[in-house]
Amino acid sequence: MTPQKRIEQALKSDNAAQVRIAEVGLDWIATLLAKNADYGSSVWDAPVLKPEMSLGDAIFVRMSDKIARIATLQSQQALVSSESLEDTIKDLGAYCLLALARPKGDE
Repeated sequence: MTPQKRIEQALKSDNAAQVRIAEVGLDWIATLLAKNADYGSSVWDAPVLKPEMSLGDAIFVRMSDKIARIATLQSQQALVSSESLEDTIKDLGAYCLLALARPKGDE
């Protein structure tokens, strides 16, 4: 079954968990695509200050930053309202997807 068919099936399901997962997943991917349209594919460009770093390593650094941010938000409230725990988790997930979707052969 294709991913699209599986999502369509989940959205039509009587299983509330399947519907919720599909809806949240589609919303998350739509946001990621919109950000990619706004920012371009800069996540797959060599880091300006570390051009010798592989794309995969650069994405892992960004993921590490998000994990550190999640740990911080577990113990204190965000001072920047656009950096909520939920937004940071979404960003981490986006970097996970971008790591899987990155151009191969950069290692």
